Amino acid sequence: MSDKDKGPSRPVREERHEVVIVGAGLGGSIAAFRLSEVGVRNVVLERGRRWPIDPAGTVFPPFPSLDKRLIWLDDESAPLPPLGSTPWEHLLAAMKTALPRSTGLLDIITEDHAVVVCGAGVGGSTLVYGGVLAQPRPEAFHQVFPAGPDFGLLERVHYPRARRRLGGMPFPTELLDKPPYQSHRLWDQAVQASGLPAETIWSSYDLDALRGELRGDRPAAAIVGQYHFTGCNSGAKVSADRTYLARAEATGRTSVRPLHKVTDLSTDRSGRYRIQTERLAADGTVIERVVFSCDRLLLAAGAHTPRLLLAARQTGGLPGLPSSVGDSWSANGDHITALKAAGLSAGTPQGGPSSRMVHDASGTVSVMHSPVPLPQGGSHLMCLGMSIPKRLGKWLCTSDGRIRLEWTAEYDAGTQPLVEELLRRVARYLPDTAGVPPTKSLPLVAHPVGGVRLGETTDPHGRLHGLPRLYCVDGALMPGSTGAVNPALTIAAIVEYCMDHIVGDFLN
Repeated sequence: MSDKDKGPSRPVREERHEVVIVGAGLGGSIAAFRLSEVGVRNVVLERGRRWPIDPAGTVFPPFPSLDKRLIWLDDESAPLPPLGSTPWEHLLAAMKTALPRSTGLLDIITEDHAVVVCGAGVGGSTLVYGGVLAQPRPEAFHQVFPAGPDFGLLERVHYPRARRRLGGMPFPTELLDKPPYQSHRLWDQAVQASGLPAETIWSSYDLDALRGELRGDRPAAAIVGQYHFTGCNSGAKVSADRTYLARAEATGRTSVRPLHKVTDLSTDRSGRYRIQTERLAADGTVIERVVFSCDRLLLAAGAHTPRLLLAARQTGGLPGLPSSVGDSWSANGDHITALKAAGLSAGTPQGGPSSRMVHDASGTVSVMHSPVPLPQGGSHLMCLGMSIPKRLGKWLCTSDGRIRLEWTAEYDAGTQPLVEELLRRVARYLPDTAGVPPTKSLPLVAHPVGGVRLGETTDPHGRLHGLPRLYCVDGALMPGSTGAVNPALTIAAIVEYCMDHIVGDFLN
């Protein structure tokens, strides 16, 4: 973006609303729906664009034939990090070829010791995640959330509600007989033979659309691994803009404003919140600057929520914020590894979604096979494991005014041997399988959580301490982990739980 696009001479337009939600991802979509269903009008601001599925399957840039639609433009995203020799180097190399950047799908935050990736667009990270809706085991949840909320209540009410509203379905066992799911078939057989605690994975997928891909009635996307990082062109993966947010908009009480990038938060003399935004064209040019003022503000910007709050405290816009803003951040205890399996054919696409998740006896370590369309082809089993990190990082303000992440891979060092041991126990039952040695590179963080810890930076229901009528309703509430499983379902369940308690604030 050129200097002239950022110049102070551009006119500012102001709008006044009762409720503004920052972020149209999972948390923002849930909040918008919950408010709209009780009659509360709200405006949702989203930095990215809409990504409507089209019958031709051309909306998302398919891997590896990428283009400028992939990468979100931002000064903070450049330059991309030096490449290592892990499987992710191929993804990052493809990102480099996708320049110049635009208002693309994948937002990359490059820090000194990590690369954080999340979705940019209406639907947020549900556009680019794998769609896994895994629920943590009670032991793991209690370890992560020792002071609540009550797991029994969530298990009875909020997990099922969120799973249903996100279009969750268990992996269809019929797919295991299809050629694109050969790797899942081997994985499932090994998991069963291991005797370890395991479960069929629930995911946010449209089974009819998956069948359509297999018949050739829809563009091949999920069945060839095109559902991570680059979206799912068949529409088989169901993102939040097509569930919660679509229902909110259908009420006529939710207005979504795509391509509105929030640049500053503050309050005026009357205590109303002021949200400064840049309205962008598709190429990132600033069309105009718009200030939204509101009585109540809900933050659901995901990885950017703690960064927005820290920046506002730094500038004096939100001086009452608690000192704990930015704390309890982590990569969810993720550990990505690969197995070279002789039973798989090189060059054969591996379909999604994921089928089975295996746990250790305590429920605090898990592993799943998670195919991605990398150049190694079908001869590798890509696996994602998760455990509970013992050490958490933080976002903080530096003396030069920069918002910086204090976190390195060593913070998760304790989780890696646990995941690798669990994977070895499954791999014993995979014929002629060898681990792919890890190499040094910057960690790719696909599950950033934390920074506005529930019950510490907020009250038990997401109200921020120190500032009235300010709420957090996204993954920033998580205390650095969601209990050794993928974060989406726990984020959704806890936001549903919070909205049960705070929706009354908006009716008084």
